[in-house]
Amino acid sequence: MVDTQAQRGQPRRDDRAGARAQRPAPAPRPAPSTGRYTFPIAGAYTYAGPDGQFGADRGTYSHQGQDLSAAQGTPIVAPIAGRVRQTAYQAEGAGEYVVLDGNDNRSYFFAHCQRNSTAVGDGQAAARGARLCAVGSTGRSSGPHLHFEIWTPGWRTPGSSPIDPLPILRAWEQGRSG
Repeated sequence: MVDTQAQRGQPRRDDRAGARAQRPAPAPRPAPSTGRYTFPIAGAYTYAGPDGQFGADRGTYSHQGQDLSAAQGTPIVAPIAGRVRQTAYQAEGAGEYVVLDGNDNRSYFFAHCQRNSTAVGDGQAAARGARLCAVGSTGRSSGPHLHFEIWTPGWRTPGSSPIDPLPILRAWEQGRSG
């Protein structure tokens, strides 16, 4: 059988059920980009299995994002231009994180960044593709990955809620707007 992803120069990804975090694809590649969005990991990555997907049962709460495994230190970039709402460190949860209010009226949450890798500050404007931080394993994490959330209309504001980022990530990966 011919691997069409390999023919297109894209590393294969493995979304096997039950796998929390899988080994990243071996060859880094530029983040896919559409006219308006850029994929948030600028390098090789894989999608987590069901336990790392939106809505996965965590006992007292549901997982509110999509986990993407990648090598420690891989750049995490702004998918769209916006303004940094908050950067912080939460030892027992998200670890080092960045919240970006995008120019599309959505907020983006990037968690478990490598310690001291944050390249932006609170209130700072960020261009699409600007480096925000790097993939890490800070806070409550089982290995290097990006925990990625999308909130509409804003991160943890009254009336807001997280949405499943997987279909949007897949669209960006294919070079489509999401």
